Amino acid sequence: MIRAVFQDHLAFLALAIAITLLAGVATYLLFSRRTNRTQAALYGLWASSTVGPLTLTTWAGSGLATGECTINPDVLEAFTGTQGQLNVLLLMPFGLFAALATRRPLFSAATGIVFIATVETSQAVAPFISRLCDSDDLATNTAGVLMGTIMGAVICRRIHSTQSMSKTTVQRTTAIGATTVVLITAAWATVIHPVRAVLPTKVPEATAAQVQALDGALNKAFEGTHRISKADFLETSGGKGTVTAQLHGGFAEITWPDREQFTAHFTPTYHGEGTYAYKVPDVSRPTHTAQEAERVATQYASQYAPWALRRSKVTVRAIDEKANIGWIVEWRRWRGEVLMPMRLDIVIEPSGGMTDLMVRHINDPELPQARISEAEAWKRFETRFKLKPSDGKREEPIYLAERRDGQWRIHWRLSFQDRNTLHSAVVDATDGSIHRNSSEVISQPQ
Repeated sequence: MIRAVFQDHLAFLALAIAITLLAGVATYLLFSRRTNRTQAALYGLWASSTVGPLTLTTWAGSGLATGECTINPDVLEAFTGTQGQLNVLLLMPFGLFAALATRRPLFSAATGIVFIATVETSQAVAPFISRLCDSDDLATNTAGVLMGTIMGAVICRRIHSTQSMSKTTVQRTTAIGATTVVLITAAWATVIHPVRAVLPTKVPEATAAQVQALDGALNKAFEGTHRISKADFLETSGGKGTVTAQLHGGFAEITWPDREQFTAHFTPTYHGEGTYAYKVPDVSRPTHTAQEAERVATQYASQYAPWALRRSKVTVRAIDEKANIGWIVEWRRWRGEVLMPMRLDIVIEPSGGMTDLMVRHINDPELPQARISEAEAWKRFETRFKLKPSDGKREEPIYLAERRDGQWRIHWRLSFQDRNTLHSAVVDATDGSIHRNSSEVISQPQ
């Protein structure tokens, strides 16, 4: 969380520090009227160690309440990475200064745990925060509070210049904490959906040639901004597969050995994890409409993939019609009515940065003569699945060039929804043969 928030946001960092310091000073001035300066200073430091994490948490949310929280069953795994260790350090001051200010270690630890649980719950359900909720943050931040509390308890045995928090204040705070726990429990029972984290499996490392291929594609696409020295290879069969690598805030992959398809993804800003979108030099600027997004994408494509713009058709659509989170700009090419295999997709977010790039660089292939019409394709399709047109709804057919068994063919890609079952298949437009047929039960909207 820490690195993601601070990246490229020095203005926010300065503001966060200022708010944190102001909270500490204000708390010190308030308590200096009621107690000695030492204890007032400790209360001020406790306030700062509370406001600091809150500032990091509530800034840069997506505005979309996900209602989900990722649960990692491997609790110890959260402490092995730099991010988890930073999270521990982030909350240690809270436990330390709470124990020193109140001289009540158990009360301080309980207060810290409730504070952390409130923050994580809010990340899942509050639309003005809407960052990512996960159990790793809960575990590492709790560990930080407990470690700080233990340190504070040890120091309290040596320092006797402060007084314990009054029983009345403890009782009032406990009542507020108990109410908060009830609200948190209710949110988890009714609103939040726990999502089990998928633990990574061991993947074979890519060879030097495979790493060089992906690194070269990255260098061409992003002008040296993202480079790699290692990658993994996900093999499908016969030495074919995908070379993939993690990037700062995203990932990239390229098909192997043909290198025909290259994909790069960066976490969108609306996820609330920081800004990772690629800023196209001298091109990226804030975008508010589909036309502006198309302009940014086109200027990038004209330099990076001019071949994709020739004789192709561009379309632009919003990622979400209700939320302003970006646009998908797509280039496709047709030969007559047949969709060619080349493809260029670019996703532009409102900042003007690119979050997704999908490139399929394939020259228009030689194709066999098509003899099967759409009507004939549907007839063969429905015969295969024993369907009648009145049984359900035909989906919009796709007429395209695809490689099958190493040869380029023209296919009718057809789908038919029969109640809660979706039947799909491709019909060869030359010989009428049917391939990749399947039937899948689909859920009905409530």
